[in-house]
Amino acid sequence: MRQTGCVFMVQIHNAADAALAQALRGYRWRVVEYQSWERVFADLRNFSAEAVVVQGECEQIPQRIAALRQAAPGAALVWQAHASACQRIAALDAGADTCLSAAIEAREWDALLRNLSGRRRAVPGPAPCWHVDGQASVLAGPAGERLPLTANERAFFIRLLNAPGQCLARERFFPSCSEAAHDGARRVDVLVSRLRSKARRLNIDLPVVAVRGWGYMMLPAQAEFCEAIVEA
Repeated sequence: MRQTGCVFMVQIHNAADAALAQALRGYRWRVVEYQSWERVFADLRNFSAEAVVVQGECEQIPQRIAALRQAAPGAALVWQAHASACQRIAALDAGADTCLSAAIEAREWDALLRNLSGRRRAVPGPAPCWHVDGQASVLAGPAGERLPLTANERAFFIRLLNAPGQCLARERFFPSCSEAAHDGARRVDVLVSRLRSKARRLNIDLPVVAVRGWGYMMLPAQAEFCEAIVEA
């Protein structure tokens, strides 16, 4: 059975409702629960989510919301807490799609997340942007291109798509590896070389630009960059 999508649920001081997570799973959402900011940001570097739900309060909510929006520009972002109007406004200004101050039923959560994530995925114009289809493990293009990806290749494209218009240094793609910086950069060069060979075999123009002496960026195929669309 096809899943509706993936929800990252961030619990602040155990504020999240376990029953809600289970209920959303009943609506075919894949729910991943977090009690650590570090863990959710680490996972957003390698995986994608249709929605990120933050439940509970902390002093740095606007800053956390802004960081989540930067890490997951294509995801619906919801904050639920007993917050004042000023706090909700600050969260909205920081990048939240909506703020909830009261509990709502699971079926309303389902409708809300489907609506918000659908808007985030919607791209004006005749052709969508390049995006990673996580279920099929492919890079999907605006003209129907489908490039199969390994796990490392998927992580590579998620980083590029989450940094539209930016050139990323080769050393930034796999910073957690134990290799020396030079070896890590060479690893990325080899990965891109294999991607280019694979793309040529499938008659696909790989949308990656190499910046000499620095790193890689996504090819600006449209007049302006779309937000990263990363499907789980």
